[in-house]
Amino acid sequence: MSEPFFSVLLPAYNAREHIGRALGDLMAQTFADFEVLVVDDGSSDGTKDVVKTFSDPRIRLLTLPENRGLVGALNAGLSEARGIWIARQDADDRCRKNRLARQHSAITENPDVGLFYSQATLIDGRGLWRGKLRPPTTTEGLRWDLCFRNSVPHTSAVFNRSTVWDELGGYAGDNVTADYDLWSRLLRKGPAFGDPCPLVSYRNHRASIMGAEMASAERVSDAGLKAIMVANLREWASAGEDDAGSIASAWLDPGNADWTAYFHMTDQLSRRMRPAPALLAEEDYTLMHRAQAVSRGCACEMLSAMKNNYPRRFRSLPAFRTAIFRMAARLK
Repeated sequence: MSEPFFSVLLPAYNAREHIGRALGDLMAQTFADFEVLVVDDGSSDGTKDVVKTFSDPRIRLLTLPENRGLVGALNAGLSEARGIWIARQDADDRCRKNRLARQHSAITENPDVGLFYSQATLIDGRGLWRGKLRPPTTTEGLRWDLCFRNSVPHTSAVFNRSTVWDELGGYAGDNVTADYDLWSRLLRKGPAFGDPCPLVSYRNHRASIMGAEMASAERVSDAGLKAIMVANLREWASAGEDDAGSIASAWLDPGNADWTAYFHMTDQLSRRMRPAPALLAEEDYTLMHRAQAVSRGCACEMLSAMKNNYPRRFRSLPAFRTAIFRMAARLK
């Protein structure tokens, strides 16, 4: 196989429990012109033994002698991939059998687009439904969203290998910032396309790659995340340097946020940029959870500032999911 349409880039570290299901999903794809490049990142649990039980020649195994971390494994895979387009998937995630077919059609119909992705079903370690990841599906919506958070499910992403490896130099940063950084760089080169259909299931559990990343996030400097957010806020939301820094700081350090100032700044930006109200509400909901991780009081202070200064924005929050905190905010 010289140049398949897709290289499914699948890094794996101690993924024996789930990688068989991930590969089974890929072997059942209705679109057949692809390879699967499994990058075994120094696993010690027999991950590669599971991979070797599959006889399909489209599956290639790249074994790294020692653990390089997600960024190192991804770049090792990019250097060896044969496909024109890279389709990302994590070893513990699932995908629908029409995933590659739909993304192939999207690429064919949108030749100017450099980043493709989809919504995702959220599942737990046992595979049970836990919700839905709903990134915006338009380029304008995604650029706005990337000013505040990284909403693209990495495991659903598709991008041109030559663009990312040859022009952009691959993944950069650390395991927490790498995909956020890459989406931001790709959107500076051109538009994106989001499929509203959840083509993948993202497994969020402590043993997953992303679960391990989130568990270690407190040990990682916020400087990289802040730099990405500030750059995006300045370029895509027309924020000034000081406002961009203050907004980013509120997301990264909610316990020390000036919430009245935060809502004033973001309201001014949203009046100019006009993001969809539902998207703004989802971002506020995400930020509420970041505040809640600090303390319940922090989340209530955030919602009280929103209710007192921007009541319409407060009322736009998902009612059922924020019921307890809405009540607490009203009591303050």
